[in-house]
Amino acid sequence: MTKLEILVIDDEKEMLVSYEKILTRQGFTVHPMQDARAALQFLREDHNISLIICDLKMPVMDGMDLLGEIKKLHPYLPVIMVTGYGTLELAIEAVKNGAFDFIEKPFSSKKLLTSIQNALNQIAPSPKSPTEDTFDNIVGKSQAMKDVFEMIQKVSYGNANILITGESGTGKELVARSIHKHSLRRNQPIIPINCGALPENLFESELFGYEKGAFTGAFQAKPGLVELANGGTLFLDEVCELPLQLQVKLLRTLEDRTIRRIGGKEEIPVDIRVVSATNRDPEQSIREGILREDFFYRINTIRIHIPPLRERKEDIELLITHFLHELDRRYKRNITAIDPAALEALYAYNWPGNVRELQNVIERTYYLASPPLIRLHDLPSQISDCVTVSSEASWKHLPYREAKEKALENFEKKYLLFHLEQNHWNISRTAEKCGIDRRTIHRLIKRYKLKEPGPQ
Repeated sequence: MTKLEILVIDDEKEMLVSYEKILTRQGFTVHPMQDARAALQFLREDHNISLIICDLKMPVMDGMDLLGEIKKLHPYLPVIMVTGYGTLELAIEAVKNGAFDFIEKPFSSKKLLTSIQNALNQIAPSPKSPTEDTFDNIVGKSQAMKDVFEMIQKVSYGNANILITGESGTGKELVARSIHKHSLRRNQPIIPINCGALPENLFESELFGYEKGAFTGAFQAKPGLVELANGGTLFLDEVCELPLQLQVKLLRTLEDRTIRRIGGKEEIPVDIRVVSATNRDPEQSIREGILREDFFYRINTIRIHIPPLRERKEDIELLITHFLHELDRRYKRNITAIDPAALEALYAYNWPGNVRELQNVIERTYYLASPPLIRLHDLPSQISDCVTVSSEASWKHLPYREAKEKALENFEKKYLLFHLEQNHWNISRTAEKCGIDRRTIHRLIKRYKLKEPGPQ
């Protein structure tokens, strides 16, 4: 199988040797070059490069100038800039000029490989998949996903703010990055902000930045994330977790297209497109008072909803094939298939964690299984127990008593799950409808490891 090729440009020979050791160990083909102009000529002649790592300070032609030439030749080719003289201003300039990431020396191999993997997964065209049912790195053949793909194509070109809804693990960030990649802003940065991850007391300074002396410890001015996104896309993940007072300030920014740093007097113009995502019901969040209605209307110009995996199970086998293909491309264990009984169990499982959970299960199973395929006993017990007794693979060779127990377990699990979902996981109402006590329901939920789906 063809290895991904990486071009590394650094005037220090020792650094090139170090890069080559790290990257070849991970299965990449490395093209090390000490001269920027020679690298540029190489790019004009060769079109198989998947990613470029480039030093900033080099003789004759520095990395920033080289970055500009690379983007003229290959606008979508991800470039990671590296320097031992890193400053925030240089990082901002590099990202605005089209660099995917900016790493300061000295760096760990883990940091380098994480940046490379993020670039290959999120921006660079992925290696050809064994199926055509993909859009960028999003996989699906169901009508629901085809509708999502069509929406991405329709709305990417414009400048309208977009709200992406869906349960955790459905791939909202992939959709956001795909929108940015197909937009007119694609050569400018996409700046992601996890609104649920930052402490509330740091949020304003991270979002809007601050001037020198604005507060104790502000020894120099710092631009905020909104300012860094100027010209590109601001991605607000878990947007319903954004504190109310910051919703007011961000609403003003979206209306006036300006920001003011903490401690600053100057209004700084910003040109951003906002793509937001949430696993909550935004209308319910408005009723609960955690999302302002005026802010919601501003970010919800266009909505894209990603359905949970349990509502598009026809995508499961396709996703499995995609994940196995990617894993085997990297680790070459020659596990590229799954047996029918294991596939049936994966179809039967409810997938509360959606595509992210499926990907984690397949990756874990890939390491534990024996070539050439994944079998039922390789799967986690909560999934392998889902296989139905009607499957010949699951009951054919079982003694009568074991087959009967399997049938009863399958009935209990499906019966309980059906009524829990019908009653929105209200235990008291489910107990009343089923004619059994609450304690029994709690015991069966624990026994079969049933999980309530996340908010939509």
